[in-house]
Amino acid sequence: MSIWQDDLLNFEETGASFTNLISTIDAGKVISIEAGFGHGKTFFRKAWAKQLRVKKEVVIELDAQLSDHSGDPVITFMGALAERLNTKEKPNLEKAIAVVAKYGRIASRGAVEFALRSGAAALLKEFEKTALDQVEGASVLEELVKEAGDGMSKLAGQLISTQLATEQVRKTELPQQLEVLRKALTEGKPHDRVVVLIDELDRCHPEYAIAMLEALKMVFGHSNFVFCLFVNAEYLENLAAHRFGQSAAGERYLDKFVDLRLALSATPKARKAATKALALEQLDVGTPLGDKPEFSAEAAAELASEIVSESNLTFRQVKRVLDRVELALRCYPSLPLDRSLLVFLAFRDVLDEVSSGLLPRSRLTTEKAEELKEIDNYSSHHEQSKRDNFIRESCLELLDLDPDIYQMGPPPWGQTWLPWAQVISGLGPIYIPRHEKVLKATHALIATEAK
Repeated sequence: MSIWQDDLLNFEETGASFTNLISTIDAGKVISIEAGFGHGKTFFRKAWAKQLRVKKEVVIELDAQLSDHSGDPVITFMGALAERLNTKEKPNLEKAIAVVAKYGRIASRGAVEFALRSGAAALLKEFEKTALDQVEGASVLEELVKEAGDGMSKLAGQLISTQLATEQVRKTELPQQLEVLRKALTEGKPHDRVVVLIDELDRCHPEYAIAMLEALKMVFGHSNFVFCLFVNAEYLENLAAHRFGQSAAGERYLDKFVDLRLALSATPKARKAATKALALEQLDVGTPLGDKPEFSAEAAAELASEIVSESNLTFRQVKRVLDRVELALRCYPSLPLDRSLLVFLAFRDVLDEVSSGLLPRSRLTTEKAEELKEIDNYSSHHEQSKRDNFIRESCLELLDLDPDIYQMGPPPWGQTWLPWAQVISGLGPIYIPRHEKVLKATHALIATEAK
């Protein structure tokens, strides 16, 4: 099975380019691979990880959202490393765990600030378990001393020592152990880098997401680990602005932590092709309105691809719209339905407006039918031409369908209904309302976050 077998958005070429890039990196690096929510980041990450492994890269995949509960990205990362180590490397792992445990027992900056403000006895008791050796770097805590205030010098002193001990672990012991683990992981490999793919960072709690970014530079930035962050950059920038305030004009928060920013984007041609392929797979069900090509799944898929090519919808949003149409077709299997009209209406609900030029028969609204059915053979030539032109330009494929589609009784005096009368007077009042009703009914069955 090909690694990129389900690559609807044609990311394989991008994956190859990114793989070539990784092969040239011989030092620690943080790379962001940026796309909006629903643009295929997770699919790309999973497929690309396989491709990297084929190229003999050591790859660690980390779902940041699943590890958010740990509270500390250092512990999260070390845990991910531990999963890759085999039993013969257990001594190295035990040493690393000892350092992480020491790091974890010492107060983080947030904990120090909390203790300075509240004098939490329980927290202080935990601090006392750690040896508070005198180390260098007191300047990093000058602002905490100022925050401590009068009458808290003893407490502040204890906490400053604690924070200095943390700095010692962060600057010396953790990097040393990371280097040992990196060498163990890359033993026998053609190169000594470890590629870490971090996904869902933009779905974590804000404090954890920011702590992860800071840790990549402060703790891991000096070793031969290549971190690739799959992120919605706009979301993280807004999060940082809310947390730290707006940055100077032209300055971006991510630039402080990321060495190289890459975009993951599908070409318009790829998005169009992916939409058509997905629609063909999903919409070839149910009973079509007629046997004409215009009512086929192929026609509906082509329409969906045209609508998407003119929109800014994410592929995840496209999938949700097509899911809704598929559900309607499956829930009403014996009801003749116009697949293309369902597609048109479902996308219109999301986009607010879709050009009727993409599906001219969507112009057969109830209001239009009411207007045109007043025109009969006794009306003026101009009025009759207006009616006939509308049928010819917008509704030609709606002529000559199964008589039951039009839901009209027998014509008066034993005559037959004229084709235009069937479309305007029979189908017109129910054509769009029926399809809207079906979509509304099935929409109520779809689980959403709001429910």
